[in-house]
Amino acid sequence: EYVLGSRAAYVGQDTYLFPQSVRDNLLFGLKHRPIAPALYNDEERKEREAFWRESERAGNPVLDPNADWIDYELAGAKGPGDLLARIVGVLRQVELDDDIYSLGLRGSINANTRPDLVEKFIKARHTLHGRLQDPAYAGLIEPFNAEKYNKNLSVAENFLFGTPVGKEFDGDNLAANPYMQSVLGETGLDQDLLRMGLSIAETMVELFSGLSPDNPLFEQYSFISADELPNVRLLLQRLGGKGADAVPPADRARLMTLPLRYIEARHRLGLIDSATEERLLMARRAFAQGLPESLRGAVEFYDFERYNSAATLQDNVLFGRLVYGQAQADVRIGTLVSEVLNDLKLRDSVIDVGLEYNVGVAGKRLPATQRQKLGIARALIKRPQLLIVNEAVAVFDGRTQDRIRDNILGSAENRGVVWIANRPNQAGPFQQVVVMTQAGSSRRMA
Repeated sequence: EYVLGSRAAYVGQDTYLFPQSVRDNLLFGLKHRPIAPALYNDEERKEREAFWRESERAGNPVLDPNADWIDYELAGAKGPGDLLARIVGVLRQVELDDDIYSLGLRGSINANTRPDLVEKFIKARHTLHGRLQDPAYAGLIEPFNAEKYNKNLSVAENFLFGTPVGKEFDGDNLAANPYMQSVLGETGLDQDLLRMGLSIAETMVELFSGLSPDNPLFEQYSFISADELPNVRLLLQRLGGKGADAVPPADRARLMTLPLRYIEARHRLGLIDSATEERLLMARRAFAQGLPESLRGAVEFYDFERYNSAATLQDNVLFGRLVYGQAQADVRIGTLVSEVLNDLKLRDSVIDVGLEYNVGVAGKRLPATQRQKLGIARALIKRPQLLIVNEAVAVFDGRTQDRIRDNILGSAENRGVVWIANRPNQAGPFQQVVVMTQAGSSRRMA
C-alpha cells in the first residue's frame, strides 16, 4: 500500500509490512506530522532538548518520534479514546477482526498498567467457570488446582504451577537452575527425572531413527526436536546402558529437560503414575515455600482470584488447559469463551491486545492473506476521498473477494473507489465500467 497524501490511497497485490506491531502497520497512513507532544519528566526533557539542538545544528528537522503522530480526525475519531472502535470497524470490513482477536487471546496485559481490564477478565474467568458446570462441557477443561496434578500440563508447568517471568525458570533453563536442582535433590525427584529422561531418550531414538526432520512425529512428541536427536543418540552411546547413576554431571540438566517437557495426556508414554504425581506435588509446594526473595519475581503463580500478567489472556480466562483427545474441544470451548467475552463487552479489548502482535520482518509472521487484508485496512482507516484497489483481493477466494468489495463500497459514502478487477463479474456493483483491451487480453476497471 502506497500513501498518496491524506486524500487518496492505493492498494496493490503485494503488501509490505514494517517489522512492528499490527497497530503500527495499520495506522501508518495516519502519521504525517506530530499532533500532540510527548510527556517527559525534567530529566527526560533535558535529554530530548539536547537531542533537538543537535538535530537543528545538523540541519535535520526537529520532530519528536515519541510524540503522538496519529491524525485522529482523518480516521473519523475524536481522539485516542474512540480510535479502537474505528480500528475494529475497519478490521471487520476486511474480515480480519477474528484473526486479530485470536492473536489477542495469545497475548497478555500488564496488571499494573491496566487494572481496569484485569478486573473485567477475572470476572470473565468466574463467569466461564460457572458456564463450565453445564454437563455439555464436562471433561473439556482441566482446571488449574494447586492440590492436583494436571495431566494436560507439562511436568515443568506442574512443578512451577505458574508462569516464568524472565529467563531464570524459562524453558531449558529450568533444569539447570541451581534452586530448581536443590529442590529436586531434597525431594528425591532428580533421580526420577533422570530415569524418565533416559526412558524418553531411548524411546525417541528408537522411534525417530531414519525419519526425516519434517516428519509429523517430531511435532507430536515435541519434547525432542530433529536437531537435538543426534546429541541424544551420542549421549546414549556414551552411557552404554549403564543407567541414570552413570550420567555425567555435564549431561544431567540436558537429560532432565526431556521429562520436564513431557505431557502425560498428550504423549501417553505412561511415565507419570499416581506416586510420581504425589512427589511432584510435594516438590511444587517445597519450590513455592522456599523460593528465595531474589527469585520471587521470576515466576508468577496461578491463583484463581488474581490475574497472571505473565500468562496469556486465554490462560487467564480459562484458568485451565484444554483436555487432549476430546473431539472439537478447542472449537466448543473457543465458542464459549467468545460468548462470555462478548457478553462482558471484552471482545474489542482482546482485539486491542492483538494489535500489539509483532508481524515480523516484511510481515512474515502473518499468512499472505492476513498481510493483504492488513494492507487494505491500512488504506481504509484514513477514509480516503479516492481509494484505488489494484487487484488487491486477488489472493482471496471468489466469495471473500465479493464480500470485501461489498463491505468497502457499503462504507464508501460519497468517496470514490477505483477497482481494478481480476474477474469480470466483480464489476457488477459499480456505476461505471471501463474495459481495456491490449494484444488480445482484456482487463476490467470499475
